[in-house]
Amino acid sequence: MKTLLAISSAPNRDSNSTTLLEEFCRGAETAGVHVERVHLYDLHLPYFDYENRKAEPADNVANRDIKKMEEFLINSHGLVIAAPVWNFSVPAILKNFLDRISYIGRVFKHKKSMHKQPNLTQLHCYYIFTFGVPWYGWLFDSLAYYHTTLTLWYCGGKNHGLLKASDCGNGSTNVVKNRPKLLHKAYKKGRWFAQKYLQENSL
Repeated sequence: MKTLLAISSAPNRDSNSTTLLEEFCRGAETAGVHVERVHLYDLHLPYFDYENRKAEPADNVANRDIKKMEEFLINSHGLVIAAPVWNFSVPAILKNFLDRISYIGRVFKHKKSMHKQPNLTQLHCYYIFTFGVPWYGWLFDSLAYYHTTLTLWYCGGKNHGLLKASDCGNGSTNVVKNRPKLLHKAYKKGRWFAQKYLQENSL
């Protein structure tokens, strides 16, 4: 059975992006895919710096969650990232995660080579982004999406799509849980993604 790694980067579990992510996962599961759900705020991911860039030693308490996420990425066939967009960017915890995986995302595959090569070429990727402004605000908020997709592409991932939702600001009555058509769309996208890229006969 193929594995889909589902990452939520919102601080609250009932956030708009996490709600859409859960519907996406339900759709993928109906297609026979195993989903590994991860909420980044549940993990201890020290901020990336030169001293801990390799997260060694692996058995150190401070490095366990980093190594766990690296293992998930290496062993997963699909990846879906859900994020709210704040100030034209992704949450800091997601940016830190993307920085942290750089040491497994590109590696020296040949002893004589001086150039790192992509190491996550098995990953099929999808993205869910929510933002508070009206739809036309995506012209600027899309910077967050492009940065994230470029990072995964640089590591070898194959990007296959985006589900975005506008008008998801704080205090809005137009939240995702009150938008059944959008929830159903997320469900269908999850099922489609799993059937096309993650089922045994699709790889």
